[in-house]
Amino acid sequence: RSPPGGGGGGAATQALTMRGWSGRYSSINGTYEPQGAHLNFPCWLHRTNTNCIFHTAKTRWVISKELGDGSSCFAFIQDDGSGSPAKCVGVWTRCNESGEWVQDASIKCAEAGAASTDPFVRLRFAMEDEMRKVRIADEADREKMWNKLDRNGDNVVELSEVEALVADLVKTGVWPAWLHNETALQRAYAKTLEESSDGDDKVEKAEFHDLLLNIFWFGKIHDLFDTIDTGDDDNVDLSEFTQGIEKLGLRLPQNLLESEFRSIDKDGSGLADFSEFCLYIRSKLQHDVSDGHTATDHKKVAAHEQLRAGCGPTTTSGVMVKKKIFADFDKLEATLQKMVSDPDHKALIKLWRGLDYNGNNRVSLAETDKWAAERYPILNHKPALMRAQQATLKAGGGKDFVEKKDFKTLLVNLFYYNKLFWVFDQAEEGKDLRMDIKEFQFCLTMAGVKLSPAKAQAEFAKVDVNGGGQILFDEFCTYFVAKKCPEGMTAFVADG
Repeated sequence: RSPPGGGGGGAATQALTMRGWSGRYSSINGTYEPQGAHLNFPCWLHRTNTNCIFHTAKTRWVISKELGDGSSCFAFIQDDGSGSPAKCVGVWTRCNESGEWVQDASIKCAEAGAASTDPFVRLRFAMEDEMRKVRIADEADREKMWNKLDRNGDNVVELSEVEALVADLVKTGVWPAWLHNETALQRAYAKTLEESSDGDDKVEKAEFHDLLLNIFWFGKIHDLFDTIDTGDDDNVDLSEFTQGIEKLGLRLPQNLLESEFRSIDKDGSGLADFSEFCLYIRSKLQHDVSDGHTATDHKKVAAHEQLRAGCGPTTTSGVMVKKKIFADFDKLEATLQKMVSDPDHKALIKLWRGLDYNGNNRVSLAETDKWAAERYPILNHKPALMRAQQATLKAGGGKDFVEKKDFKTLLVNLFYYNKLFWVFDQAEEGKDLRMDIKEFQFCLTMAGVKLSPAKAQAEFAKVDVNGGGQILFDEFCTYFVAKKCPEGMTAFVADG
C-alpha cells in the first residue's frame, strides 16, 4: 500500500547495509551497492536480490522491490537533508503484516564502506535489467507464471508443463528465443530436481524460483558454452573456463581463475561439465532464492484465522479457505460460454430469476454482489465485481441498474473481470493500472491467449486508440471479454 504523506544529490560512492528485518521481509537485510542516481538522488541495489533504496524526489527515502516504485515500498524514512538514508536521524516506518504503517526503531541503515570492486557483483548488476525483462526477478510475475503452470493447484509441475510454458513465452515474444533451448531447459530442470530434498521428478512451488533461475542461466550460457567448448565433448577445461569468464565481461587474475575453476572441478579431473559451469555462474550472481510463499499464501492464512476468530474455533471443521486456481475458472468458463451461446436461454432464464428475485427486470450492484457471492464464490471479488457492473452499464446505456437485456453481458463481465483481476492480482479498489505493449503481451500469454509479437502489436493498437503507447487495465478487460466470449456481448431478450 502507499505510504502516507510526501533534495538534490547525485551518485553515491558508499555501500549501505540494512539490518533489523525479520520474518517475511528478512531478505531486505544485507548490503546495497550504489547504482548511480535516480531523480538526481543516489540510489542503491541489494547485492543479491532486486530490492533497492532510492529517494522519491519529495520528502523521503524508501526501500522497494523496484527502482522508482514508491507506491508499494516496504519502508521509508523522512529525508532530513543529510544526503543519505544512513545519515538520517529519524525512525524507519514499515508496512507490517496487517498492511498498517508502523515505526520500527529496530530497522537500521548504515554506511558499509566503499562500493564493491568484486567483478561478479558488477556483472550481476549489469544483468539485472535483463532479468527484469524476462519477469523472473519479481515475486508477483513469478506467481502469475506458477498459477498458469499449476492449473489444478496441487503445487507440483512436470517437465512437459514447464516446456509448454517456455514455448508459449517465447512464441508470444515475452521471452527471447535463446531461452527456448531444449537441452538447456532439460538440464536446468534436472539440476533443480538434484538440489531438491524430496527426490521425485516434479518441481514444487517452493522450488519454482530456483527452476526459473536455472532456466535463465543455463539458457544464457548455452551458446557461450558451445563457443568455448573447443573439444566438443560437453566439458570445459581451465583454458575454456578462462575464455568463458572473459566472454562474460570478467577480468580475473590467473591465480583467481585457477582457484575458481578448482571450486567446480570437484573430482579433480581437470574438467567441468555444462551444468557445473552454469551453476557456478549462477551461484556467483544469484544467491537468494524465494521459498515460494507469496502474498497470496499469507492472505490465505490470514483469512483462515479471521474465519476462526469471527465464527468460532469449530467453524473450520466443515469450512475452509481455498486459493483460487485456473482449473476452477476453466470449469466455470466452459459452463458460462455454453450457457450464453444456447439459443433457448433455458439456463440463463433460471439464473436471471435467481438474481432478479423481485421480478422488476433490473438489478442493483448490491443485488449482483449478494447473488455472485452465493451462486459463484469464485467471482466474489468486490473490485472486479464493481468494474464488471460499470462496464455492463456503459455497454447497455444504463445509469444505476442492469436491465434484463444486458444480463448476458453482465454474466461474462463478472467472470472475466474476476479472472483477470485474479490472474494479475488487481486487489486494490480503484487501482489504475496501465500497460504498455510488453505488459499486454505478458497479460495475454498468462491468460492463455497466444499471439505472435506482430499480431499482439496490431491488437494493442486497436485498444490504444489515442496512440499513446499505454492502455488502462479496464480497457484490456473489455478487449479480452469481447475476444473470449463474443456471444456475451449480445442482448438477452428471452421472455421466460
